[in-house]
Amino acid sequence: MTGATTVDARIDAVLAYHEATRHRLRGYAPGPGYLDWDAQPDPFRRWHPAPAIDLPLIDGDGPGSFDALHRQAARPQALDSRSLGLFLELALGLSAWKRLGAERWPLRNNPSSGNLHPTEGYLLLWRTASASIPPGLYHYAPHEHALECRATLPDAAARTLARAHPASFGAIAWSSVVWREAWKYGARAYRYCQLDVGHALGAARYAAAALGWALRADPAPGDRQLASLLGLDRDTDFADAEREHPEMIALVGDRVEDAPDWAALAVAWTDWQGQACRLSAESVVWPEIARVLPAVVKPMTGAAPPAPARPIATGPAPALDGVDAAGLIRSRRSAQRLDGVSGIPAAAFLRLLAQTLATSGTVPLDAFPYPPAVHLAVFAHRVEGLDPGLYLLLRDAEHGRSLVQAIGGGDGGARAMAGTALPLHCLRAPADLRRIASGLACHQGIAGHGAFALAMIADFGPVLRAEGAWAWRRLHWEAGLIGQVLYLEAEAAGLRGTGIGCFFDDEVLHTLRLPLGPQARWQVVYQFTVGRPVDDARLASEPAYGHLPAHRRVASGWA
Repeated sequence: MTGATTVDARIDAVLAYHEATRHRLRGYAPGPGYLDWDAQPDPFRRWHPAPAIDLPLIDGDGPGSFDALHRQAARPQALDSRSLGLFLELALGLSAWKRLGAERWPLRNNPSSGNLHPTEGYLLLWRTASASIPPGLYHYAPHEHALECRATLPDAAARTLARAHPASFGAIAWSSVVWREAWKYGARAYRYCQLDVGHALGAARYAAAALGWALRADPAPGDRQLASLLGLDRDTDFADAEREHPEMIALVGDRVEDAPDWAALAVAWTDWQGQACRLSAESVVWPEIARVLPAVVKPMTGAAPPAPARPIATGPAPALDGVDAAGLIRSRRSAQRLDGVSGIPAAAFLRLLAQTLATSGTVPLDAFPYPPAVHLAVFAHRVEGLDPGLYLLLRDAEHGRSLVQAIGGGDGGARAMAGTALPLHCLRAPADLRRIASGLACHQGIAGHGAFALAMIADFGPVLRAEGAWAWRRLHWEAGLIGQVLYLEAEAAGLRGTGIGCFFDDEVLHTLRLPLGPQARWQVVYQFTVGRPVDDARLASEPAYGHLPAHRRVASGWA
């Protein structure tokens, strides 16, 4: 088989997976007929008997406001156990516990489809954070808010890395336990795992910015190299436990410059410790996922240059200097119901959508090292200053031209809200599309009950041909990253959002007048809705870390 044929076969395999996992009006994607609660995977992985190092819990506000994150105005905090603890808490830690009768479950600061959390986080340090946290490879345990030491980095290797990379102190990396999602969602679960990786990158970038740190994903390592770096290829460390799939790694520090030699670091680790705990008494292998996994293995690539900035004037956005960044991140929730009445002020809507635009230098999009390939179809229901209807937001005007051409330009061409230059193309307005939006989202009323909903449209054709079949994953990462922007911006506006992974793929494309079929260039990868939440009075909330000793808590007192 020639190289070109191999590439084509992998692209065909990933397109076949996307086709096989579409939800359709006549039937949903293959999934379990019922939930086997006895086999529900544990949401928390531990590496026993690797030593766990407790991290401090920070009381009160963080070092800066939410608005300062976007200006990158916060002074970088020194690396120590306190700053590292806040970073990991905001990136991957618990945000609250919910209780309904005898049932109790945790929520986290990084969103996840179905609150199932397939994403595991790893910290790589080549600088000493504290006497108890020397350079090494660590797994973050969110339930205990602790670092489990998987391997150590010899002093000589740590000094060499620190000299070569003085602006950064380490990296954060993610893997996925696919069974955690597949237990509930079946064949479609792998889509959700990749969306969750994008959310995790966004959560980590916001967390780093709250401490004045830079963070950027490195596109160069391949999956096999990343698995070796994180110890995910160590068969004896998993025994009969569920395997983790390597996903992404991002540098962290005062500045992000050149990445280290990851291969050299992978062989520098010593004193490996711990075995992965088993998460479920049994697991099911979905054939659709088993077939696509070999096709989407990421190869090593050259480091991608930052995408060029193409700023789009959107007019003044409301400042949020009074909103504490850490408090906002901890308060983020996924809305379960929206009131169906409240709208969104024009200024808040403009700020929210402007933050999704693919202009370099904007947190958290500056963490994403790939050119933009996802655009937003906006179902406006109750937006001040905008007729109800369907609009297209081009996150990058140059890349989005082909999408406008595919749709046919819309009924009204480019249309700006009064006094702004937000690049909204009117596709259908005025029109009440609330019932249509709900119908497209698997008949979920929440998509029509908010101020607006949107569908994320990804460019499959040229991206997969140029980058390979694995790039299907990075398109979902981009969508998840956009979703993280929407979550926090909605929260900052006094509203609430929720990601929607259940939608009728072809019907969304048909509504947008886009071609259908597995070979079509444009495909739907994610949906989202924003509105005013209706709280469920039956649910009780409990503190995120009330189960940990009080002495773990320390006052904020940031410099």
